Amino acid sequence: MPRHVDRLIVELLPFILFAVVFAAVVVVALAKGRGHTAARARTLSEMGFAPASEDAESLAAEVARQENDSEYRYRVSEPMRATVDGKPVWFYTKERSRQGWTVSAFEFRFPLRRPSAEGLVLFYKPTDLAAGTTVTSTGSLATEGFDAQPDDLTRLEIPVDIQQGNLIGVLGPAHGSLYELIDNKALAALEPVADHGALVVNCRGGWGSLASSTIRTRFDVAELWLIVRQLVAL
Repeated sequence: MPRHVDRLIVELLPFILFAVVFAAVVVVALAKGRGHTAARARTLSEMGFAPASEDAESLAAEVARQENDSEYRYRVSEPMRATVDGKPVWFYTKERSRQGWTVSAFEFRFPLRRPSAEGLVLFYKPTDLAAGTTVTSTGSLATEGFDAQPDDLTRLEIPVDIQQGNLIGVLGPAHGSLYELIDNKALAALEPVADHGALVVNCRGGWGSLASSTIRTRFDVAELWLIVRQLVAL
């Protein structure tokens, strides 16, 4: 082999090695992603969920109505459906897009009885995240600078008697009150949702949803399913 070719190989070797390592990392990441997806699908199947691809389009329309944000477009993928006491419950991946920017999240959608049909969005923190300045700031950002805030909702105060709990932000109709929009039993059932990866609860009409912030968030479908069943039974 000519000497200049040997020298070229030596000079390019670090780049070749980097490319090989990078490719290996990508392959491992993709494999892990597929593994998590398959494991989640198995868990959902064991809980009684079945693929419901035929519901994807109608679910996307329902999600758009529930979130009521005119700046976003919604898409639902890989929907699965189960029933609780004869009532339908869905699990799916939700995508919301605006100006070429897309965020994906996992979500449960379920029937929820409330004292009001008006919109309500609740933001939760995990139990092990102690109350303090950081949590207060997060709650303020969620309700004042939330990038997907419903068009018809505004920030509401958290009642004094539950300010030390995991609820850190509320969006509702102007001049509304949290207890006019959801009852204590539902709030008690929702208290641990963020411990299992559901940080946002969205309610409108006779429906509710539990969603992760993004698909990168740990979303414990088995534990959240127990909470969903409690909520449906109220």
